[in-house]
Amino acid sequence: MADQFSKDLTVEQAFKVHAGARRVFARFHLGGCSNCAISEHETIEQVSQGYGIPLEMLMAELNKLFDAPSLSVGDKVRLPDEIRAKIPQLAHVPEIGEIKELAAGAYTAEFGDVRLQGLAEDFIKAEAQPAA
Repeated sequence: MADQFSKDLTVEQAFKVHAGARRVFARFHLGGCSNCAISEHETIEQVSQGYGIPLEMLMAELNKLFDAPSLSVGDKVRLPDEIRAKIPQLAHVPEIGEIKELAAGAYTAEFGDVRLQGLAEDFIKAEAQPAA
């Protein structure tokens, strides 16, 4: 898998390079509604030109994804309070979960019988508990 984005990648390829690419495009209001839909077959450069977003700015935001904090398989994590508050079904999910998988920047965490997927920013690394 590539460790950075290039202007020649299609949007579809960018989504496969790092799951956070969807959020970057969304921050630029790209791809979220019928008025700002982008084709997954367009290149990042074509999207930049077509929507008037400076290519350097878009590329910088995409490549920042590789500088984001990361988690490791086996790390203990918890959900931010604002996520728990927004989703009532999470009220009874255990407080501490464990990262089970990492694929293209997306983490899968198990909280008891519940599996959740998200970026590193969607989880808070739980502090190690001192040995008793």
